[in-house]
Amino acid sequence: VKSTILHFQLRNLVWATSKHDVYLMSHYSVLHWSALSGVDTELMNVQGHVAPKEKHPGSLLEGFSQTKVSTMAVKDNLLVAGGFQGELICKHLDREGISFCCRTSHDDNALTNAIEIFNTSSGAVHFMASSNDNGVRDYDMERFQLCNHFQFDCPVNGMMRTENYGASSAAIGILQGKSCTCPSFWVAAFAT
Repeated sequence: VKSTILHFQLRNLVWATSKHDVYLMSHYSVLHWSALSGVDTELMNVQGHVAPKEKHPGSLLEGFSQTKVSTMAVKDNLLVAGGFQGELICKHLDREGISFCCRTSHDDNALTNAIEIFNTSSGAVHFMASSNDNGVRDYDMERFQLCNHFQFDCPVNGMMRTENYGASSAAIGILQGKSCTCPSFWVAAFAT
């Protein structure tokens, strides 16, 4: 199994969820490779048309074509892939088809830089996506709804969320750009 990465600045295109399970991009396919069986399985092919089978408010039922994946995350039986044009594609690994598709922005510079899947203090599954459109978005995965949208003065190249502390959490991110003191960091607090 060979991973293919379209650009040297892309990140998180290979994920190990256990010592036996690896998820990776290979050309236009997201693959699962089992170290136990030595078998790779295609989970999603984004070269052609990808559209959600489930209906959720805010989901683009028409989906996307020829998505170039820039980052992804895999955790808790959920795979989220982000694209060069702000695409977000969500798939539950225990279900057939795609669960949710959306575009974070129609900005020319909407490349998705990083995605993190996490559990809130109530146990709900969320994910955060940072992008070159200067935004970080927090989505509730049960309802596939945008919960928080943080805007900054520069592209957000990466972020990570802290552990839960009571009813609120914090995320830290890396900003980099001509209008920022490079690199700079931010912290955002939000209720979970």
